[in-house]
Amino acid sequence: MLNSGFIVPEEENELEKVKMLIKETDINDELFSLMVLPTMNCNFKCWYCYESHIKGSKMQEPALNKIKLLLNNKFNTMQNMKNFHLSYFGGEPLLYFDDVVLPTLRHTYNLSKQHNISLFTHFTTNGFLINDYVMENLVKYEVNSFQITFDGNKENHNKVRYVSKTRGSYDGIVSNIKRLVRSNIKVSLRINYTNDNIDGLYDILDSFQDLSMDNRKKITLHMQRVWQEKKTEGLFQKSRQVSDKFNEFGFQLPNPKALNTLRQSCYADKKYQAAINYNGDVFKCNARDFKKENREGILNDKGEIEWNAQFYDRMSIKLKNKPCQECSIMPICGGGACSQYALERKNEDFCIHDFDEKSKKNVILEMFLNGDHTRV
Repeated sequence: MLNSGFIVPEEENELEKVKMLIKETDINDELFSLMVLPTMNCNFKCWYCYESHIKGSKMQEPALNKIKLLLNNKFNTMQNMKNFHLSYFGGEPLLYFDDVVLPTLRHTYNLSKQHNISLFTHFTTNGFLINDYVMENLVKYEVNSFQITFDGNKENHNKVRYVSKTRGSYDGIVSNIKRLVRSNIKVSLRINYTNDNIDGLYDILDSFQDLSMDNRKKITLHMQRVWQEKKTEGLFQKSRQVSDKFNEFGFQLPNPKALNTLRQSCYADKKYQAAINYNGDVFKCNARDFKKENREGILNDKGEIEWNAQFYDRMSIKLKNKPCQECSIMPICGGGACSQYALERKNEDFCIHDFDEKSKKNVILEMFLNGDHTRV
């Protein structure tokens, strides 16, 4: 029990140990992560979307050039860097594939080859705009993965994500997911579930019956409750049953280590990470809107990020919350290891699990049932 960390010696300062782990995890200069937002516009208008769509927004040449300079700087000056993560977000990033995505993707790819740095490239997209030309370049530049979202089965999805009142998007997105995995590009399939659509989710499996088992394994299911809706009794259990069925069909489930949010902290918690908006504003967290008052820096003409006070506040905010310091699951949770959540509540006591002991125990149970027995 002692060797496995279930019992902690009295003289051991577990809080200091966790602080050191946070430092090792979040201030790691072997990796730089860059998120590029080509636009804040989108071809869909999903009712629950937290972003303000900005019609006509598009990254222009000056911002593109600054990003290329930033890339040059990071590849040339980060001597310990072994990995580079490039991702695209928005808005819908594929709206400007030729004008924004391709120039930055090509530049990063060439730099990674030149410097012998491992490159991982990811897109968060609705998946509707993938065509032959896009696929050709995704394969050419060795793109690794996509996150694509369904809002239920075909009937429910088409009520949320549609081209017009008479034309839905479900069939086109299903087809594109198949093209991706058949080209060895993995897909994180996020399903937004609600009380109304949960029972129809099994229908989605019928759409992928023609995929081989090898290609089904390239799809990882992520069940996500639409946060605007109230939690209801039994909804979590239903989502677990859906996950089990999809897993039985051949889809992968998330790595249980992701529940250890201290070791697997969000990319926005990392020092060596930035999200560049279409106008050159720099952010960390992409789960909030991209208003100027939320930015944490700007990208200057030399391709350098000039961080503001909020960035430095973010990098020192973790584990200052007293309830976290006294919590039984602090060594794996650390306040959800979410600097954004902590920043927004820095003057109050908070718990990411709403001080619900049952919810905390469920985190441990999920990790145990899925085989993650990692100790701090």
